Amino acid sequence: MRKLNPNLPRKREVREPTCACCPGCGGDLRAMGEDSEEMLDLVAQAWQVIETVRPKYSCRTCDKIIQAPAPIKAIARGKLSYAALAHIMMAKWGYHLPFYRQVQMMAAKGVDIERSTLARSAGYAAALLDPIYSRIREIGRTRTKIHTDDTRLPILAPSTGTTHKGALWVYVADDRNSGSQQPPIAWYRATMGRAGESVMTELAGFAGTLQADGFTGYVAASHM
Repeated sequence: MRKLNPNLPRKREVREPTCACCPGCGGDLRAMGEDSEEMLDLVAQAWQVIETVRPKYSCRTCDKIIQAPAPIKAIARGKLSYAALAHIMMAKWGYHLPFYRQVQMMAAKGVDIERSTLARSAGYAAALLDPIYSRIREIGRTRTKIHTDDTRLPILAPSTGTTHKGALWVYVADDRNSGSQQPPIAWYRATMGRAGESVMTELAGFAGTLQADGFTGYVAASHM
């Protein structure tokens, strides 16, 4: 096994002898060094409930009600914190864990939540992230060179029980190896098909160099 990452949190456990003197003759002990070894440990992920209590106070003089403002939530009237929502989104799209499987994993740790709740919450999260995503695309299209590729992606057709042959497109601008000081940038786009119009729409306004494979849709996009 490779050497363990020195930047990981560490818990040092010192195992002293059970006796403070020599078990053979009873003599005093003196330190002469130590042996050590490392093991990779896992601290169990734990779900918890945050209860926010806001006491109410009334003014004895004017009867005005005084109370601290409610904390800002990721989803209005929702029961998922920002951290919980980020975990669910990352598990779904970063590690490809379907919602039904996440529900099963959460249930094993005492969390009773419906798959439909996760799906609706993901929709709200997408709306929250949309301005950031749009800004990334906007900046990306101003670069002088973009790398792109796509992979086929089965997309479930709602209420039909069938799937479409969709595509997942990636667009990357990263010229650090050429001495560029601009930070790398990347964004993804899922489409129901693999038509060249998808590239033309995504790269509308882009006037630089497009590096891609021989897909004919890229050829159409290069003549925009």
